[in-house]
Amino acid sequence: MPSDSWPALHGRPVLRRTVAIGLVVFVSVLAALAVRGVNALTVGRGAVETDRDRAELLAGLHPSQHPGAGRYYVPVGAVYTRTPDGLPVAYLHYRLAGGREVGIGDFLRTYDLAAPGALAPLPADLAEALGGDEPAQAHEVGVPDPSASPSPSASPSASPSPTSTPSPSALPDETPAPTAEPEPTPSEPAEHVAPVADPTPAPEDTPSPTPTPTADPTPTVNPAVTPTRARRIYVAPDPVGLPGAADIYVRATG
Repeated sequence: MPSDSWPALHGRPVLRRTVAIGLVVFVSVLAALAVRGVNALTVGRGAVETDRDRAELLAGLHPSQHPGAGRYYVPVGAVYTRTPDGLPVAYLHYRLAGGREVGIGDFLRTYDLAAPGALAPLPADLAEALGGDEPAQAHEVGVPDPSASPSPSASPSASPSPTSTPSPSALPDETPAPTAEPEPTPSEPAEHVAPVADPTPAPEDTPSPTPTPTADPTPTVNPAVTPTRARRIYVAPDPVGLPGAADIYVRATG
């Protein structure tokens, strides 16, 4: 009790209660100020963004960019840097163990990616940045494989035949017949009769309208607003692992 260590409070109950209440209020105010200070330092700052987050955001593979996917993959290697001209570039390496649920198919579905296509060499800067045992080439996502057989829809028989156009000789002749000249009667002296002018002008005499120059249908691209973001994804299946096991490499710039 405060009165035990403060002899002046002995025999003065009102003062003892006042001192006790003041100490309680003082400690409560200090605790409230401490909590408020901690909140002021942390609220609004959010989670600390790492280079892995920046690399995933640049490549479009961050969990926040694919809500509702249910499963996300964490890269085993991530590098976020900039090119000499200041352009951000990201390198990512995902390793899929394979199996019944986790594999190439699930990875492509999670991030809405196309199927892997033809083999392509990995960029030299990607292998240099990740510094691992990357293969020399892998299947690039979204690039068609030229060795694959064409789809039935691409066969010539499936294409619609062009509509036959009638030949010019089959079209009706719209040129007006020449007007016959009247012959002079025998009772009247023969005199030269001028040919009757055809009131309908010949088609070739009709002046053709002067063509108005039209604008180029190809829109002019403003270099200042041209998107520069590019992403290339490579899939290297693991032949000795479980079904669906693979290494996935991503290079993204923007």
